[in-house]
Amino acid sequence: MARKFSRHEQFLRIYTLLEILSNAHLPLADGVLIDTLRDRLGLSRLSARTLRRDCEFLTSCGYPIDHLPLPQDRKYGWKLDFDGSLAKKILAEPLTVLELVAFQLARSHLLPYEGTPIWTGIEMLRSRFERCVPTPLKAQMEEFLSAFRVEADGSKRYSARPRLVSTLAAAVVACRPIDLRHHANGEPPVETAMFEPHLIVIENQRFELFGYAEKFAMIVPVDHIRNCTLRDGSFPRRVSSDSDLTALRSRG
Repeated sequence: MARKFSRHEQFLRIYTLLEILSNAHLPLADGVLIDTLRDRLGLSRLSARTLRRDCEFLTSCGYPIDHLPLPQDRKYGWKLDFDGSLAKKILAEPLTVLELVAFQLARSHLLPYEGTPIWTGIEMLRSRFERCVPTPLKAQMEEFLSAFRVEADGSKRYSARPRLVSTLAAAVVACRPIDLRHHANGEPPVETAMFEPHLIVIENQRFELFGYAEKFAMIVPVDHIRNCTLRDGSFPRRVSSDSDLTALRSRG
C-alpha cells in the first residue's frame, strides 16, 4: 500500500489531465496543458516530459489519446478521441488520502469559529466526506494524520455571536457601511460610525476587520467588536486598500 503523498498527487494529476482532455474539442499544446494542470492543482512545477509520460500512461490504459498537429501551427498537441471504439467512460472523481488529510488539518485551524456560518460549512462538508469515504480510506487518513500535530487556538471565541461573521461578510461583499462599537477587555468602548469594511483578514490566529473610518485605514480585531449595525447605502471600494493594509501591518 502506498505510504507517500506523492503517489496521491500523481493520481490527481493524471485524473485531472484525463478530465481536461475529455472536455477539449481540439488538440491542446504542452504549454496549455501544463498551465491548466498547475492552476487546477496548485503545482509548483510540471515538465513537458512528465506530461508526456502521463499521456502515454493513459494511452496504455486504453484511452485513445493522440499527439496531433495543432491548427495553423507546426507544433503538436494532445487530444482524447471519444469517437473511437476504445473510448472509456470517466468515473466520478474519488476523494484521495491527500485531500482528506489536507482538509482535516485545515479544519483544525478553524475551531475558534465554531458556532459561526464558517464552522457550519466546514462541518457540513466533513459530514459529506464521512458518508462517502470507504472505511479503508478513513483508516489511511487517520494513519497519515498521526504524523501531524496542529498547534491551533482551541477557544470558541465566536460561538456566543454566531451572526457577527455573517454580518461582517455581507457588509464587505455589498460595500455597505457599518456602525461599530468595539473595545478590548478592560478598556473603554469606542464608537466608530460609517466604517467602510473592505476585508476580513485571517492571519495565523488573528481574525480582523480591515477598512476605513473617514479617510483613515483601520484594523479592528473581530474579538473586540461588541456591536455591529449595517447602514443603508454603499461606498466605492478603494483601489489602494491592499497597499494600505500592508502599511498598517508594517507599523505593527
